[in-house]
Amino acid sequence: MLVSITCVTSSSVAQSVDFLNAGRGDVAVYIPSSYDPAIPTPILMALHGYSFSGDTIELYFGFSQLAEQYGFIYLYPDGSLDSVGLRFWNATDACCDFDNAGYDDVGYLTTLLDMIEAEYNVDPNRVHLVGHSNGGFMAHRLACEYPERFASIASLAGAAFSNPLDCNATAPVHVLQIHGTLDVVISYYGGTLDAPYPSAMNTCTQWAASNNCFGTPVSGSNINLDGLLFGNETTVERWQNGCDPNGSVELWSILLGSHLPTPSSQMSSLIFQHFLDHPKIPTAVLPRFIRGDSNGDLALDLSDVVMLLVHLFSNGTLDCREAANCNSDTSLDVSDGIYLLGYLFSSGPAPAAPLNSCASEPVALDCLLDNCP
Repeated sequence: MLVSITCVTSSSVAQSVDFLNAGRGDVAVYIPSSYDPAIPTPILMALHGYSFSGDTIELYFGFSQLAEQYGFIYLYPDGSLDSVGLRFWNATDACCDFDNAGYDDVGYLTTLLDMIEAEYNVDPNRVHLVGHSNGGFMAHRLACEYPERFASIASLAGAAFSNPLDCNATAPVHVLQIHGTLDVVISYYGGTLDAPYPSAMNTCTQWAASNNCFGTPVSGSNINLDGLLFGNETTVERWQNGCDPNGSVELWSILLGSHLPTPSSQMSSLIFQHFLDHPKIPTAVLPRFIRGDSNGDLALDLSDVVMLLVHLFSNGTLDCREAANCNSDTSLDVSDGIYLLGYLFSSGPAPAAPLNSCASEPVALDCLLDNCP
């Protein structure tokens, strides 16, 4: 049963708050003032770190106002109390059920989502998780066990399982890993709590493999996440070759950053923008192709370059023009053929995702037929 009240945020926008109980007491669920029962609505769940609470992670990130602004249902539940009175999530084998209490936090958190979905029109393609430290570990575990349920996760100072075989994700998930390089609590370089946990980089490479990405990450522009560090201290690395369209992976490394970075004025909005940019896209509505496979024979070779040239200069027909867009610049011209030749014969960069797998992604050029089996 949900009990509804109304609150007013500091921006003076009315926002309703419902309370639901999944067996551990009331949890506040914030409903945006723009909520329309006829329109599917996204969800963001925030998970606190060890010894903290839902209130503290909201105080830290301040996602409530962004959730209201962008029309998200938002909640930040509390973990259980351990033997010394500190809240925790039973996430991975490393963190942080130090008493071996064995609480089923996966079941608890998914039940909360079930209850929200029973009462509200939820968009199943825009359910997102964010967690700090122990909450980041918990986000990784939820993505491993219910990848079909979450569009994306963002983990600040958390980590995946040390053994990749412990994560049996059967569907792709967008993963954002954020970590300070001088974190002395959960080391950026990996370490051990109750059990070993991987480095930030290994956490990402695990997810990259799970999401069918290959090759090394590509560097993006630096950003500012830590308000106490000068300039744009955070590097951005993205895995993009071959990745499933619903399975991007990014690593934001805060140079000289600590376990609990002082949020810059941009931190929360940048993380939230990642959620906005990474819904789970229903593959049934997207064209499917292999980039570079101009002739649709599921292989990349010289015949694809020939097919592209015939299209450009002799009005030859391409069933899927986006497949021929080898350099991903939203146009078809000779540069696409040169790009593919460079990849085939001169160790040039591979065409962007999807490549070497039958996959789908949002495209600027139409695919007229489904070329993949």
